[in-house]
Amino acid sequence: MSMSMQPSGRPGGRSFDLATFLLAVVSMVLFVDALVYGMIAPVVPSYAHVMGASDLEIGLIFSAYPIVQLLTLMPVGALSDRYGRKPFILLGLVTLVISTVAFAISVNVPQLILTRGLQGLAASCTMTAGLALISEGAPPDKMGGTLGIATASQGAGIMAGPLFGGSLAEVGGYNFPFLVAAALTLAILSLTVIALRGYRPQCPGRVECGRTDWGEVLRERTVFAIVLIVVIWAIGIGILEPAYPLHMSENFGATASMIGAFFTAMSIPNVLSPPFFGRLSDRIGRKMLVVVAALLFAVLFSILSMMDSFTLLLLVGTLLGLTSGMLWAPSLSLTIESISRRVGKGSDGIATGIYNSAWAIGLAGGPFIFGLLVDPIAHTHLPGLLRHRGRGRDSVHMADHGEPGLSASDAWSGPRRCAESMDHGCAVLKDL
Repeated sequence: MSMSMQPSGRPGGRSFDLATFLLAVVSMVLFVDALVYGMIAPVVPSYAHVMGASDLEIGLIFSAYPIVQLLTLMPVGALSDRYGRKPFILLGLVTLVISTVAFAISVNVPQLILTRGLQGLAASCTMTAGLALISEGAPPDKMGGTLGIATASQGAGIMAGPLFGGSLAEVGGYNFPFLVAAALTLAILSLTVIALRGYRPQCPGRVECGRTDWGEVLRERTVFAIVLIVVIWAIGIGILEPAYPLHMSENFGATASMIGAFFTAMSIPNVLSPPFFGRLSDRIGRKMLVVVAALLFAVLFSILSMMDSFTLLLLVGTLLGLTSGMLWAPSLSLTIESISRRVGKGSDGIATGIYNSAWAIGLAGGPFIFGLLVDPIAHTHLPGLLRHRGRGRDSVHMADHGEPGLSASDAWSGPRRCAESMDHGCAVLKDL
């Protein structure tokens, strides 16, 4: 990584040590953020029900985190460009410690919603400023590999979160996983303070160089194409989560463990592959790799519902996860480079803010879009369909296989439309 990360007067060998230490610490910061995000899934719903929360209120608890992120990612990115990465990384970690302890001791639904929202704010600070710090400290020919390591740590945290929360809750009760996560965050905060003592920003005149011209950013066609690809990619992931458990149950008689195996098969290559593809993009270029990955994702996403065996479904799911890893680091690096060329050095914060906002918008919109695409089709085929409500979510089943009903091509038109939009984003990028 670059010499800008060494304390003044230190030899080049120490620069490498500091840069590696910073990468390791920021990766741990991103990991614990993602861990806290994912750990509530197996723990909070039952606790909130004991508290007397309705399904709507439980939904608000879960929604508070991404809603606050959507509102704060881009402003925090712009502010970190102007005032530096260090204060926002430290602010995010302190907020995460306080909000996670507060979440553990909350005694009513409003407190849970408020503290969950604060966790989302903390993640906006650490994610945006942390990724920007890593990217601006990496030489251009190593940015992809460096960001690949950092983004892989996020994926690992998301994957580990539910297991971490559920296992510790079984051992020590509801409060225990959150108190352990707060203690882990506090330890990482201490390491971060030590690591950032030696950090020198690459752009010392940050107040001048970090001013973001939004018009310039939005006029950059490469950025527009990547944002479109990332939004559609995230919509696809967002569609999978509510849709495919039902699809696998109906078509393959899948148990909970089989459904878990499918999502694990997607997650493992998605976590392990970003460093490799990031380094590959450093060598062969980012644009073509992003285009190829996006097209592969679109094709695999389109054919996923056509698989006639669970084994084939697992195989395609694994390849889908691999193409997601192939997209992650190269597309983020390309976004940062494109905005830096257009706006100037010191704009890494707004670049990571835009990128993560695009991902959050798509991920939040996926389930909603799936419902819009499938529900009208379902209603046009009544009474061949029997609609029933389960755990706060509408699901559709065939009432009589002999009657006209919802065909596979109708029910899964959502994924194909999503893939067509991804193809459009690739066409824009290839034309640049």
